Amino acid sequence: MPTKASGKLLATVAASAATVTSGGVVAAHATDWQAPDQTVVDSRIKLAFEGSYFWNNVHNGEKLGSDKLGNSNGDYSGSVALTKQISPDLDWRLAGAFHVGKDRSISSGQFPVTSPSDGTAVETFGDGFTFQTFDFDVGKHVKVQTADIRFFGGLRLVHTDETLAQLSATFTPTNPADKGFTADKIGTAEYWGIGPRVGAEAYYPVGEDWGLTGAVSGAVMWGRRTERLGFNVSNTIGEHASITVASQGSNETVSNLDASLGLSWAPVANTTFTAGYKIEAWHNLLVNADHDNQVFQGPFLRLEVKM
Repeated sequence: MPTKASGKLLATVAASAATVTSGGVVAAHATDWQAPDQTVVDSRIKLAFEGSYFWNNVHNGEKLGSDKLGNSNGDYSGSVALTKQISPDLDWRLAGAFHVGKDRSISSGQFPVTSPSDGTAVETFGDGFTFQTFDFDVGKHVKVQTADIRFFGGLRLVHTDETLAQLSATFTPTNPADKGFTADKIGTAEYWGIGPRVGAEAYYPVGEDWGLTGAVSGAVMWGRRTERLGFNVSNTIGEHASITVASQGSNETVSNLDASLGLSWAPVANTTFTAGYKIEAWHNLLVNADHDNQVFQGPFLRLEVKM
C-alpha cells in the first residue's frame, strides 16, 4: 500500500509540473507575439524648423497714386515649433515665428554744401517693418481612414515694429578735422496684441515615405498700438541726441487667417521634410500699408525631427 500511494503521488506531481511547464511556454509565446500597446505615450519631443519667402500687397502704389519707393516684396519669414504628446491623442505645441519685411529707400544723391563747413550731404527717405508671432495651443488627433487630423485651440501673441517714414540727412565735411553728422526724422509704430487662435491640420499618406499636408487657422487679437515721431542727431565725435516730439496710442483689433498645403517626405525614421505654399491674410496689422488687409504668400520649406 505505501508503495502504490507513493507511485500515485509521484505521478500527480509529474503531471502538475508538466502542466505548469507547458503553461509557461504558452504564456511566453503569447508575450512574444503581443501587439504593441496603443495607449503608450511617446515621450519624445518633435521640433519643426520652417523658412519662407513671401510676396505681399503692403505697398503697390495705390495709397498715394504712385509710390516712388516701389513695392515691398521680398519678405523673409522663419519659425520654430516644439510639440509634446501628453496622451495617445492629445498634445501641446509652443511656436514662435518672425517676419522681416523688405526695407525700402530712395536717395537724392550727393550735393555740395558750405555750411556749417564745406562738404557734401546726402538725403535718403525710407520705411520698413517686421512682426513676430508667439503661439501656444493644445491639439486633439482624430483618425479618418488613413488620414491624421489635428484640431487645435490656443492663444496667439503678435508684435509689430514699423518705420513709417525715415528722412535722413548725412553731412560729410571736406576737412576731416570738421564735424560730420547724421540727422534722422523718424516716425514709428509698435503694436502688441493677444487673443484666441483655432485651426486644424492634416496629414494624408500617399506612399511608404510620402504624404500630403495641409493646415488652416484663424486668430483675433486685441491690443495697443503706439505711434511716435522723433529726431535723432549723431556726430563724428560720438555725441548723440534723441527727442520725441509727438506720441499717441490707441486700442486696436488685429485678425489673421492663414492656410498652407505641402508635400512631405520621410527618408529616415523620425525625420520629415516638407515643401509647400502658404498664405497669410492679416487685417489691420500694419499702419504704413496701402490696404487695411495685408496678404503675404509664398513657398516654404520645413524640417521636422522627433528626438
